[in-house]
Amino acid sequence: MKAGVLPLLILGLVSPLFAFAKTPDSCAAASIPVAISLTSELTSTVPSASIGFYTEMQNTGSEIISDASLAIEVVRKDTGTVIDRFVTPQPVAMLANSSGKVGFVWQVPSGVDSGVYTLMVTFVPKDGSRARAFAQGYPTASREITISGGAAVPAQIRSLTVNGNPYSEHTVARVAEKARVTATAATGNGIQGPYKGAIRWRLYAPDATLFDEPLDSREASVQMHPEQSANSTYNLSTLSLGSYYLEGALSDGRSASYFDVLLAREEGAFAWTKCLTNSPASNGRSGNTVIVLLLIAAVIAIGAIWEFFKRRA
Repeated sequence: MKAGVLPLLILGLVSPLFAFAKTPDSCAAASIPVAISLTSELTSTVPSASIGFYTEMQNTGSEIISDASLAIEVVRKDTGTVIDRFVTPQPVAMLANSSGKVGFVWQVPSGVDSGVYTLMVTFVPKDGSRARAFAQGYPTASREITISGGAAVPAQIRSLTVNGNPYSEHTVARVAEKARVTATAATGNGIQGPYKGAIRWRLYAPDATLFDEPLDSREASVQMHPEQSANSTYNLSTLSLGSYYLEGALSDGRSASYFDVLLAREEGAFAWTKCLTNSPASNGRSGNTVIVLLLIAAVIAIGAIWEFFKRRA
């Protein structure tokens, strides 16, 4: 009897792991047959300097790729703060089963702090989503750049809320169908000097491309004394669409801090967020890492069960 119970218990523990390890069909269907890599002229630089990058792409599919784009985002490694983002000016095109190479230059902001930064380049197909592009939801490559000789950044976005509820990046904030929506960005001045800048809000349709105009654009000044905090709000009173992509940037002309908010009043909006390997749903871990952790937990549990039966024997 005991010999039959133990395998059943082990099977019950392990089976969910195999189910968990399966890639969602929606993610597999949305995959793009492009491999991408990134190199740079330098691995370290200083504020206000220019640094060149080269993106190599391989189209492993059987169809021609045309009018694609490269979206660039630069993130401070230790804080996750997005300090810059832009789109390369030239379109990307590749024949089937062929490769391509695109070079671009990053102008380092003058008001950037010393530290390690990750520059990410994302391949965005024709008519690809702006929101998904800046969430690295398409094929992405990255390169770490060390910046020295910088000065402390005066102000950054410290937190985001939607209707008073904390908001985490790359998640979907559900809002009532007809209720008023208020997004709030909390900013903080971390230096011994005054700050004078502005937050610019841009509201887009959920499937807006990199080159679509925003549905709405607003700018609000932000002024803070040393060590002071301030809130900037964006009010959306009507929801004619089922979902929206809200993008914002705090800037004083020398430094910037970017953020995004995904708003939805319907189930299933921004379904691609479930496929992000760096989404909050995976607690910052890749799917493979989570599976490994679960397997370790299962092994420990199996060991405990085995020890229990040995003592009962």
